[in-house]
Amino acid sequence: MAAKMKEPIRMCLSCRQRYTQKSMIRLQQYANQVIKYQGYGRSFYLCMDCIENRKKIKNVTKRLKQDEERFVTLLKELTKNG
Repeated sequence: MAAKMKEPIRMCLSCRQRYTQKSMIRLQQYANQVIKYQGYGRSFYLCMDCIENRKKIKNVTKRLKQDEERFVTLLKELTKNG
């Protein structure tokens, strides 16, 4: 009898809570810009709770030295597209 595979667990960069990998958005910082994960290099995850919380997004943008409006636009686009 085959063992059931467990779903990978990842930690949110902002709130440090652990969620299933599929329930989070994966991003990476490339050339001083945060972009959707391209399949190579280091990356980080953000949970949906933090994406919807403007105060937490502000903290993440300061930490990553990003423009807040551009970052929010990217997150909206990624959550809309799934």
